[in-house]
Amino acid sequence: MKILYSKIIVLSLVLISITSCTNFNDLEDDPNAATSVPPSQLLAGVLINMSEEEGPWSEAMRDNQFWVISFDYYGDQDYNWGAIDFKYDELANIAAMEKEGENLSTVNKYGAIAKFLKAYYFDFMSRRLGDIPQTEALMATGDNSIQKPVYDTQKDVYEQILTWLDDANTQITQARQEVGTGDVTGDPYYNGNLEKWQKAINAFHLRILINLSKHVSDMNVASRFQKIINDPATYPLFQSNDDNMQRVYGNEQNNYYTWNPGNYGFNRNRNIMGATYLNLLKANNDPRIYKVADPAAKYFNANDPEALAAYKGANTGDEQGPMQVASDNGELSYPSETRYYDSYVGEPYILLGYAEQEFIIAEAANRGWISNDADTYYKNGIKASMDFYNVSETDENTFLAQTSIRYKGNNNEGLQQILTQKYIAFFNNSGRESYFDFRRTGIPTFDIGPSNNNGGKIPMRFKYPQSEFQNNEANVNAALTSQYNGTDDINGKMWLIK
Repeated sequence: MKILYSKIIVLSLVLISITSCTNFNDLEDDPNAATSVPPSQLLAGVLINMSEEEGPWSEAMRDNQFWVISFDYYGDQDYNWGAIDFKYDELANIAAMEKEGENLSTVNKYGAIAKFLKAYYFDFMSRRLGDIPQTEALMATGDNSIQKPVYDTQKDVYEQILTWLDDANTQITQARQEVGTGDVTGDPYYNGNLEKWQKAINAFHLRILINLSKHVSDMNVASRFQKIINDPATYPLFQSNDDNMQRVYGNEQNNYYTWNPGNYGFNRNRNIMGATYLNLLKANNDPRIYKVADPAAKYFNANDPEALAAYKGANTGDEQGPMQVASDNGELSYPSETRYYDSYVGEPYILLGYAEQEFIIAEAANRGWISNDADTYYKNGIKASMDFYNVSETDENTFLAQTSIRYKGNNNEGLQQILTQKYIAFFNNSGRESYFDFRRTGIPTFDIGPSNNNGGKIPMRFKYPQSEFQNNEANVNAALTSQYNGTDDINGKMWLIK
């Protein structure tokens, strides 16, 4: 299929009805300003699609090694990745939203969110592929139309992303002065609260900077990080889980949690807890294990219901046939039946959360970019994750008091602790952030076995869309030559991680 670099999609109201967080009956922000497609309608569709791209219990979460699938009919465990689609249709909707928002009496509110969303989607594409069209993208119409856009270098892409995020923070400050904290409809995450949106923009800014950790000097990462951390009045950040950017599910049709009573019989005995994740919980008697997993039936002892020995994850690299036999024999742990199958509500899906932010700041302090106390932010991240699972304060304090959990300082051991706890907090949230951290740092160790199907390697990237080789061949081949010796190699290392 040809990639459309400029296309405005009029989104159906069905997309808007899937969330109960916001009243979408009144889609017109300003009845005196004519809009062909209300910006709120465009915003709603984009935000819902964001949460469905790589949501809970998705293939992305299998690649993160949070869970495994034992039936080859329904999926596999291999890492022989193919191509992904560009996100220019979404970006066209964002551009349309920004343009329509300019017709309103308050021009900054949708414009600020649009800049954040542009940063989000260009990061989404570039982190998975490398160089991508950016400067000449979305220019297929008009007097000076460009049908075959050139590829921007990944470094230039990230310079633009950082500029957009700075501009978004400035513009949303102006929007808050115009309309206060609210007055943005079509928002299933924050119900139009611009104060929370500003925190999300800056938390995402920190995510971008930490993922540039291999380019501290040439991208001025430390000074950019310091600018945000040292000026909370200008760059407010998340203060608790209440600020999480998340999708909340409910009992409404089309807004069910991924796993629920309706698909229990279909899913239950083929979806198994992944050993990479579960073993990290077991290693430190982590109380979150009792929230997310059930003990393997074969090893469960009613007289000792919390015995960690009964929790058995399956290795991502294991062959599916023996895995299914072990599952049928009750030798492996399934996801918690009460947490994930008792209702249609499930748990919120966090796209960007307070726990992640705190671990990012802890890592920056560990690396010496900022003078803040890494231990404080490390503990904040753990507590935020524990709170998400409603772990009791007593169990939380017991966990934090363990020698293996107490922060070991601004050294490699301390960094490994931060990244390990960040991985645990990411469980079934935040798309492929766990994989990207592994790719960047090697933490935690990912399992590789006979099901890998990629020469015993975890891939470093996805392939470019096949449509590019049909419609933009010269430019995509030039990008491959400059980055990956001319081949669309999933094991090639992009600039970001060199």
